[in-house]
Amino acid sequence: MKHLQGTGILFVSGALLSFVIFSAVRIGTADLLSGYIRDEIASWSSSVAPPDPSDLNAVLRALDVAQLLSPGNPDHYQDLARLELVRSGMPGMTDAERIALLRQGLDPIRQAIALRPASSYSWAILLRLKDELGEYDAEFRRSLERTVTLGPWEPALQHVVADVGWSAWAELPGAEREMVRENLVRGMKRQAEAMLAIAQAHLHDCEDMDAGCLR
Repeated sequence: MKHLQGTGILFVSGALLSFVIFSAVRIGTADLLSGYIRDEIASWSSSVAPPDPSDLNAVLRALDVAQLLSPGNPDHYQDLARLELVRSGMPGMTDAERIALLRQGLDPIRQAIALRPASSYSWAILLRLKDELGEYDAEFRRSLERTVTLGPWEPALQHVVADVGWSAWAELPGAEREMVRENLVRGMKRQAEAMLAIAQAHLHDCEDMDAGCLR
């Protein structure tokens, strides 16, 4: 009897160890795929040339596999939304196709935020999507506030807030305009050249320039 009990314990222990190893490999593979996806999207964002369609398809396939290996991971929802942003900017895209892709990005980024509401980067992606869609509603303003509050000193987020803020300047209430101004001030302390370039690119969006919107 003791022998049988020992055998049973060994079997259970072996099965548990196999499950742990399988889970670790599965999660590790998903993490590797996520790193590959993020690196590819980052390279496209910093490049003037659009991504090759074959590279886009490879990333889409990698994202599908990563989601299967690690379902419910907010990183994957965030990556999918970023990918739709990239795809919406591909050359030859009709307005209808572009809007459809942007709208496809809304659901996954909302899921990412629901799973990880303190992620300033997820809020920034939602902010960018809403700006690209021209939807300056309560969700847009909430996204702006969360991006600024959760990541005030993140250089990449300062770029997003400056770019989107000046683009949407005419649509912003006073409190949101002040957020954009304060973001510019913070950004000037560490990346003055980049922040000034963004502001200069949006001079035409600032309705009350004479009243000092960049001061």
